[in-house]
Amino acid sequence: MHALNQRCFSAERVASNGEVLLLALTLLCLPTLEAPKNIFSVLFCFLFLINSFRFQSFGQNSLYDVPIFGLAVILWLSPLFSDLGDAVSLFGSAPRWTLLAFFVLAAIRLNYSKQQFLLLSAFLVCGGVYAVWESMYAWSFNDKLYPEFRSVGHVNHSSMYTLVTVSVGLGLTFVRYKFFKLLGLSGVVSTLIFLPPSRSIVGGLTISFIIAAFIALVVMQKPNSVKLKTGICAVLAVMTVLVGLFLTPLSEDFILEVIMRFGSDEIFSGRDKMLFSALAVWDQHPLIGSGWFSFGPATSEERVREVLQAKGLSYDSEFYGHALYHYYPHGHNLWTTLLVERGLVGVILVTTLLFLYFRTFFPVAVRRDGIDQTDRGAAVGALLVALGFLVAGIGNTTMMNEHGHAGMAFISIVYGYLRGRAILSSKKH
Repeated sequence: MHALNQRCFSAERVASNGEVLLLALTLLCLPTLEAPKNIFSVLFCFLFLINSFRFQSFGQNSLYDVPIFGLAVILWLSPLFSDLGDAVSLFGSAPRWTLLAFFVLAAIRLNYSKQQFLLLSAFLVCGGVYAVWESMYAWSFNDKLYPEFRSVGHVNHSSMYTLVTVSVGLGLTFVRYKFFKLLGLSGVVSTLIFLPPSRSIVGGLTISFIIAAFIALVVMQKPNSVKLKTGICAVLAVMTVLVGLFLTPLSEDFILEVIMRFGSDEIFSGRDKMLFSALAVWDQHPLIGSGWFSFGPATSEERVREVLQAKGLSYDSEFYGHALYHYYPHGHNLWTTLLVERGLVGVILVTTLLFLYFRTFFPVAVRRDGIDQTDRGAAVGALLVALGFLVAGIGNTTMMNEHGHAGMAFISIVYGYLRGRAILSSKKH
């Protein structure tokens, strides 16, 4: 029986056509269609279970399983021990990210052919490109301050989603087929077009990091004789596009936002104060936090004042004339948010997961020993998605909601694809 169970949970299994179709439809609908993306996600998970019993294989393990599963389990435990029970509902918070986690864990257990990988990448980029144009069209007449994706429903989260699109798009430029190169470039262009009206400084800085990392990866994997030429051409091309973009009227508000932010005392837009507020109360639920969506009530001014007063401190304290604490319903930082909502264990798990992402894909992205360019592009795309999670996570809450769903699912698909190509080994990674 033990041998049967061991084989059942470690035997290689290639994704079926039905599973690929549901994955593709989910990736396509994620940024725009709320109900369909949830339906397709659930159907994929059910089909995965059905096929696993049918083929007597749940696919292969990965080192990502433990941190992702752990982050989901915390959501079911933290509300049970939280004193914010009135504000944090177990079934109002845990199921949503649990679906994301199970979807990602199921996707990573399957192997994918090159055709399947390219199809899934194309659907993801197409969904992201369409979301940008739909949001810009709706913005032209809905009188909102910023454009936003329909399913995402918030400009910051929409901006975070475009980071996934640009990362996957840059990875597709390695593919030798012109269609996928052009599709990848459309993902890059749509992201750059969305940036100015979104006025997202975090998005702009992260895109800069992603493009710089892409250029560095291209240079690192090229022979020495063309390194300099490739690097110079790539830098000039990116600078030309960015300068041209920011000379358009569409960028006026973004430029004013940058000038206002860096010309004021609030260069971090209160994110440092949100961190201090989180640090003031995190020891109320230090290990597994107070539950998802609990950042607002957990760091409310009333609660932070009460906790600080018990410690002999004042909420109105200042540091060189600047307030130390500030209330905002969201943490605007991946680790600040997790510290409150999933505790120290959650912070450790998500940091470990990001480390594993980089450890897995960086060596593949810079290999020179005759690696197939599609394989390299897949690794580069996954690496850039992880970089986006990391860099943007400093200024916004990444790895959650639709952008977390899309980015982590893509990384899972890349892992399964490269494992099926024998580029990655489950034992080593």
